[in-house]
Amino acid sequence: MKVTPKQIETVYNESNAVEHYLSKSRRDGVKIEWEEPFSCSVFKRAIVLCNRKKGDKLKVLDVGSGTGDGYALLSQLLCDDFAIAGNYELDYLGVDISSQMVETARNIYANHSNARFECADIRTSSLTEPFDIYLSCGVPYSHLTHKELHQALKMIATNVCQHRSRCAVVVDVLGRYSIEWTPQWQESRWNYSMSFFESEGDAEATWMSFYSHHDLQEIMQQAMDEVGCPVERFEFFDRSIMVGRHTSTGQFNPKLPQYRNLVNSLLDSSVETDLSQLLFSVELGSAPEHILDFFRKFSRWWNTLVSQAAALLGESLAVESVELPSEIQEFQENVQKELSHISDPNLYRKKVELMLPEALRCLEATQQPGYGVGHDLFGVMWLDATRL
Repeated sequence: MKVTPKQIETVYNESNAVEHYLSKSRRDGVKIEWEEPFSCSVFKRAIVLCNRKKGDKLKVLDVGSGTGDGYALLSQLLCDDFAIAGNYELDYLGVDISSQMVETARNIYANHSNARFECADIRTSSLTEPFDIYLSCGVPYSHLTHKELHQALKMIATNVCQHRSRCAVVVDVLGRYSIEWTPQWQESRWNYSMSFFESEGDAEATWMSFYSHHDLQEIMQQAMDEVGCPVERFEFFDRSIMVGRHTSTGQFNPKLPQYRNLVNSLLDSSVETDLSQLLFSVELGSAPEHILDFFRKFSRWWNTLVSQAAALLGESLAVESVELPSEIQEFQENVQKELSHISDPNLYRKKVELMLPEALRCLEATQQPGYGVGHDLFGVMWLDATRL
């Protein structure tokens, strides 16, 4: 049965978490048009490289499943993506430590026979069946300490080895070097507030772990080595480099422009956006040189796109224009072609503002380095214990 993320419009603690995750406000334009498609692209890669046969059951364990976001995204992916649509029969098990989350998910998906939800603690639970994908989304592993993450991954590795299976493990955590919290870049674990909206500024704080890809890969590899589980490959992906939730709240970096709000404004044809406010203007913290080098390059690309859009509207922004990556080099030319078909000058801005966020989204998606520079860092490892 097809399910879309709209079915799970309903935040996280025993009393308020469910309300947050079911809140309609949570699914803003950025989440729908940027974040969910990117997450699905990571899940798709995990599935495709598992080399499951067409028609096979795709057995998925979703760790920290909450109210069922992972199930909704997977169901949509397996129905709508032309490359894999109809290839697999989804068999989904979601586990979460919150009994309220589990009960809510069960109620939402009561009529979905291929989805189960159970209350379990990934740190202490034992697995008794093999899975093709060990999924996570919504940074559940960041709730764990580094030691607890290591233990949870060892448990997964043990299960893989016991069943001599081949699978992908998707580990979703908070990126250490997000612009949302540059003052905290020197810390790998700190007291983080789960406030995703400005109205939640007093949300209860909880200790969370933050990762660079080096940190995450080391923990993942050590856990596999201790169990003797062979790793075929690792890949890392940054999501929401410029549009993480806390670019709106400013809770951890008050000087940061509200990029998420601005991009949502671009996506809303009923409002006009001040493009000058979109320029990358971020005071970076102390970080390894490869992190700073990435932001130097990325900021110039971002600002060049914004300035090109402004120029098409007769506005001049004082930025250093640079050659853009091939995926977005034709942005200005493509917009000009679209504008040539518009006779009403009043519609020019709407067209430009609708095409700019797609180019910015493409820039993020294609140039993300997987370093831990976004709100989310996905670490994916493919395991093969079939020859043990």
